Amino acid sequence: MIIILISPEEVIEAKRLTEQFDKQKSYNKFECKHNYIGVLGELVLHRYLKEQCITHTWVEFLKDSWDKPDFLINDKTVDLKTTRGKEMWFQQPKFDIYIHAVIEEGDELMVLEAYSTSDELNIGILTGVIDTVTRDNRVDHVIKPEYMNCIWSKEDLKWKTN
Repeated sequence: MIIILISPEEVIEAKRLTEQFDKQKSYNKFECKHNYIGVLGELVLHRYLKEQCITHTWVEFLKDSWDKPDFLINDKTVDLKTTRGKEMWFQQPKFDIYIHAVIEEGDELMVLEAYSTSDELNIGILTGVIDTVTRDNRVDHVIKPEYMNCIWSKEDLKWKTN
């Protein structure tokens, strides 16, 4: 796993961006008091990738479409799933890579724990390794990090094209 320090300025910026985002998003909204940790994770990972000289593109958080990934790394579409919990929640996989990150209460550290490819996630859904949760018209999937690929170092974040 990789542990990354979070600055107070990043927390403030994440809350500001989330407030803007919540004004534009009008459907399929799941609200909670810590919705900002998604964008906080993106801000922190973007900074970390820059510090580690890992070439990437951060796709602007306030997107004009919900079909864009969070990052592009080595021609791979990457979606960062940041949570307070120990499991990764996601909807139907459509990007190449999904990263599970945890930010505990206090917003001081982000832990990059694991990742899976969309193919691995789809197999997990089909075989029942991954749980499915339906709330109203929204379907989410939940995977435990032990069923994912461990992130050991920054090298694990440099997905190479085949």
